[in-house]
Amino acid sequence: MLLQFIIQNWFGLLILIGALVYLVYITVTHQWTKVREMAYQLMLLAERNYSDSDGNLKLDFVAALLYKNLPPWMKIFVSEKAIKELIQKWYEMAKDFLDDGIINDSVK
Repeated sequence: MLLQFIIQNWFGLLILIGALVYLVYITVTHQWTKVREMAYQLMLLAERNYSDSDGNLKLDFVAALLYKNLPPWMKIFVSEKAIKELIQKWYEMAKDFLDDGIINDSVK
């Protein structure tokens, strides 16, 4: 009976599944935008409050606070180690952008 329903309505179900996937995609990407914005704010806070020689301490500070403030459902899929890697990547991109206004790996 269920198989017959699926066969008869396959096109409508395909559209529904596509719409759901798109909504999940939009939700996740918007959440990452918020996470990245918070990471940049925390990076600025760390830069202001720690000395230049405390690079690892700054990274740990930002990663711990950012991970703590992630939505609970996101923590299931993202580890604190992955957050540290993302923060490092975002920091390098921001640093690269600030040197000449273009992200072109000119800082490395």
